[in-house]
Amino acid sequence: MGTTMSLPRLLISEIVARNGRFALRAISRRRMEPGTPAMGAGLTTLELRKSPKRVAAERYKSDNQCPNGMTQTASFAAGLVAAREGQIREFAMHNVSRRNAIHLVMAVAAALSASSMPSFATEAVPLAIKGYDPVAYFTTGSPTRGLPEIEYEWDEHRYLFASAEHRELFKADPVRYAPQFGNFCAMALALGEVDEANPENWLISDGKLYIFGKPAPMGPALFQQDLAANIAKANQNRALLEGH
Repeated sequence: MGTTMSLPRLLISEIVARNGRFALRAISRRRMEPGTPAMGAGLTTLELRKSPKRVAAERYKSDNQCPNGMTQTASFAAGLVAAREGQIREFAMHNVSRRNAIHLVMAVAAALSASSMPSFATEAVPLAIKGYDPVAYFTTGSPTRGLPEIEYEWDEHRYLFASAEHRELFKADPVRYAPQFGNFCAMALALGEVDEANPENWLISDGKLYIFGKPAPMGPALFQQDLAANIAKANQNRALLEGH
């Protein structure tokens, strides 16, 4: 129907009438001259029944239509949104994984710190008489090792005990049960020397505990040969123990 000049006058009038009275008058006064394009040039029969605005809108929509019914602009925008959402999800998952890793490291560090703190505190305080129970010398009359879970700190040393009862006795009167010269040999101190004692070598005299570095005939046996003088000399040399 592109350029035919024999288009029925009734159809032309109907088309023009849809576009307003003014257009109808203008065309009704005009004669169809040979070679003059018809009113419906370039339009299909169905489009001739529609307004030019509607035809133009539908053609634009058809030209920009995607297979799924979405316009190219909308499809492009939807693609951008989907890509952005994917980036956001990936970023969020990365951050969550990173936070979880950080939290795990912090939890492990806290656990290790908590478990090691008692050990550090324990090592900071030296062990008294190599972990032997000082009260056992008086109650059982023999050297007895204490238990790590039964301890008591006194005079900057940790004392271990074979029983909770021994610990309570020590707490009530530590001066009575603790060795007179701590971890050091009483006989060596009487001679002006500082030697670490072995708790297996011991002597109780006048209700006081002494321990020695060497067994008899040295240590306790030699110390008893002149007990009062040796005790006095050891006390005079007590200053040698400072810093040990």
